[in-house]
Amino acid sequence: MRIGLDKTFIALQSQNYRRYFVANSISSLGTWMQRLGMSWLVYRLTDSASWLGVMTFFGWFSSFLLMPWAGAMLDSGSRRKILVASQLLGFAQAAFLAIMTHTGLVTVNWLLFLSVLLGLVNAFDMPGRHSFVSDMIDEKKMLANAIALNSISFNMARLLGPALAGIVVAKLGEAPCFMMNSLSFVPMAWVLFRMKLASEAADAADSESFRTRIIEGFRYSATHPVILPAFMLISVMSLMGMSIQMVLMPVIADRHLGGDAATLGYLTSAMGLGAVLGALSLALRKKIDGIELLPPAAFGFYGLFTVFLAYSRSLSVALVLCALMGICIVSGWSASNTLLQTVAEKRMMSRVMSIYMMCFSGMSPIGSLFMGWFSTYTSTSSAMVLGGISCSAASVLYLIFRRGALCSETETETLAVEPSDDADRQK
Repeated sequence: MRIGLDKTFIALQSQNYRRYFVANSISSLGTWMQRLGMSWLVYRLTDSASWLGVMTFFGWFSSFLLMPWAGAMLDSGSRRKILVASQLLGFAQAAFLAIMTHTGLVTVNWLLFLSVLLGLVNAFDMPGRHSFVSDMIDEKKMLANAIALNSISFNMARLLGPALAGIVVAKLGEAPCFMMNSLSFVPMAWVLFRMKLASEAADAADSESFRTRIIEGFRYSATHPVILPAFMLISVMSLMGMSIQMVLMPVIADRHLGGDAATLGYLTSAMGLGAVLGALSLALRKKIDGIELLPPAAFGFYGLFTVFLAYSRSLSVALVLCALMGICIVSGWSASNTLLQTVAEKRMMSRVMSIYMMCFSGMSPIGSLFMGWFSTYTSTSSAMVLGGISCSAASVLYLIFRRGALCSETETETLAVEPSDDADRQK
C-alpha cells in the first residue's frame, strides 16, 4: 500500500514541488471562495443572468488581451519572480474588494473594474503556474503526476471552497470570502519568493523582441499536429461548456431548484467532488500513453450530462449530474494540460500554455456573454442544451480529424509489443 501511494504521489518527492503544492492548495481554496462570493454578489445586486455574463466577460477577456505578451515575458524572464508579483497584486485586489463590500460602497461599476484588474493579474498567473511546474520537475513521468496532483489540489478546493463560501455568505455576507482569498495569496508568495531553482542560474538572457517571440509562439502552435487540434477542441469547450458553470449555475440553484447561496455551494461542491475523483484517477495512471483520447471522450460526455442537467428539477439528481460533469471536466482539462506540456518544447512552454489559457479565457467570456443573453431571451434549459450538444459535437469532430494519427500510434504500440510476445511464446 505504501509503495502504491508513493507511486501515486511521486511528484511530492521534490521538495520544491511539495511546498508549492501546499501553498497552491491554500490559494485555490481562497480562489473558489471568492468566485462563489463574487457570483452571488453580482446576482444579488442585479438579479440578472445577463449581468453575470457581462462580469465574467470583462474579467476573462482582459486576460485574453494580455496573454500573448505575458507568455513571451514568462518565457524570457524568471517565471518565479513574475509569479511572486502576481500573488501580491492578487492579494491587493481581493483585500480592496473585501473592504468595499464590507463598507457597502461596492457597486456594479466597481465590480467591473476589479474584475478587469483580476483578469490582468491572471494573464500572468495562470500560464505562469502551469509552465512553472516544468521548472520544478523535469522528468516526464513526474511531470504528468504533478499536473494530476495540481488538479486534485484545485478540485479539493473546488469541493470545499464553495460549500464553505455558501455558508459564510448566508451567515456573514460576501466580504469575509474576499478577505479569506486575500490572505490565501500570502503563503504562495512566500514559498515562491524563498524557492531556489537550478534552472534560473542556467538561464541566459534572450535578446529577441517580444513581438518576435509572440509570433514564434503562435506559428509553433499553429503548425504542430497535436497542439493545434487540441486548441480547437479546448476553444469550443470553453465557449459553450465552461460558460454554463460560470454563468448559469446561480440561476439553476435559484430558479430550477428553488434554493439559495447554500444550494449553489452544494452544486459547485458536487462538481468539485467529481473533479477530485477524476484528478485522482489521472494520478493513478502509470503511463501517459493514450492520453490524447481522454480529452474528447471526457468533453463529449460532459456535453451529454449538461443536457440531462438542463431538465433536472431534483436537487439529488442535479448533485449526481454535477459530480459526473466534474469528473469529465477535470479529466479533459488535466489530460489536455499533460498532453500539451509533454509535446511542447521547453523553450516554448510558457507561450504554448499562454495560448492554451487564451483558448480558455478568450472563449469563456464570449460564451458567458452569449449564454447570459441567450438564456435571458429563451430559457436556461435551452442555453444548456445548446452548450452540451456543441461540446459533444466538437469531441466527435476532433476524433474524426485525428483518427489517422491515433490509429498510427496504436499500430506502432502494437508492433512494439508483438516481438516480445513472440519471444515469450518461443521460450
